[in-house]
Amino acid sequence: MRIAIVKEASIYREGLVGVLSNEFRTYDIIAVEPKQQGKLRDYIIDLLIIDIDTDIDTISLINTYIKNNKQIIVWTEDPQHPDLTELFKMDLNGYFFNGMEKEELVHAIKKIMSGQNYIHEDLTQILLGDYREIHSRKERRPVGVFTNREWEVMELLTQGYSNNRISQKLYITDKTVKNHISSILRKLEVPDRTNAVITALKNQWFRVS
Repeated sequence: MRIAIVKEASIYREGLVGVLSNEFRTYDIIAVEPKQQGKLRDYIIDLLIIDIDTDIDTISLINTYIKNNKQIIVWTEDPQHPDLTELFKMDLNGYFFNGMEKEELVHAIKKIMSGQNYIHEDLTQILLGDYREIHSRKERRPVGVFTNREWEVMELLTQGYSNNRISQKLYITDKTVKNHISSILRKLEVPDRTNAVITALKNQWFRVS
């Protein structure tokens, strides 16, 4: 199994390679310069992490690996990156933000390896907006996933409500809102409310405008 990192050489990249090598000991971790991406053809890649803050055609590179059913994570330090909308339409496995702590990084990659998606909260403003537009279809809400109250909370989350606004809307305490959200995250096996919303929209549980 092999993880490839496409990122300019730096102390940060070397640190990233070190963290992944230590945490994923059964994986071969390699790093290549963006302009030397051709070297990737010499390897069988299982998970590709691409820094999109470069001057290479990252879309073409990603499309190549999508066709081969590889897991792909894109990485940026710019929440307004011009390619984010297009990349989000591609429904990749992960959208990472520069500066992630070690624990968050490892947790996110493990989630992706288990078949889930991961979106860093700093990228959600643009990505959630795009996702609502892309997946604005008739709702298909399953039976038995949540309690009636949890469905109400989940719907308000998809509309961008804060805990305080949910509390006021449903006439329940802030603590009760937090308890419902914790239950929702546990049932969906996602790390945060953003990924819960993505799951709900992806499965068309709510109509969105």
